Amino acid sequence: MDLHINFVTENTTRKMNSTQKCDFIISKLKSECVVVFEGGLDAEEEAALIEEAMIQIDHQDFLGYKILNPAPLRMNGLFSRKNVKMTVIAPHNYEHLSIALV
Repeated sequence: MDLHINFVTENTTRKMNSTQKCDFIISKLKSECVVVFEGGLDAEEEAALIEEAMIQIDHQDFLGYKILNPAPLRMNGLFSRKNVKMTVIAPHNYEHLSIALV
């Protein structure tokens, strides 16, 4: 199986509301993609994703997904430093998927 990863920048996610984020994630999960959201999802968005997935997903063929929230990554810019939060969402069949941000 090929691994496809979609990295979505914080600049892009700022323009999406919770429903748009859920629809985007579900469409990617249906096509067996891993989605990495820079800036992460908050608890309400994760809850909305679970609810929306139960409505939209074909329960015969779709067995679930996993959400990984690694510790924030410390980014050093030219003039500043910041911690960057990320949320990784993957189809269930990537059972050995692990995230290491260094």
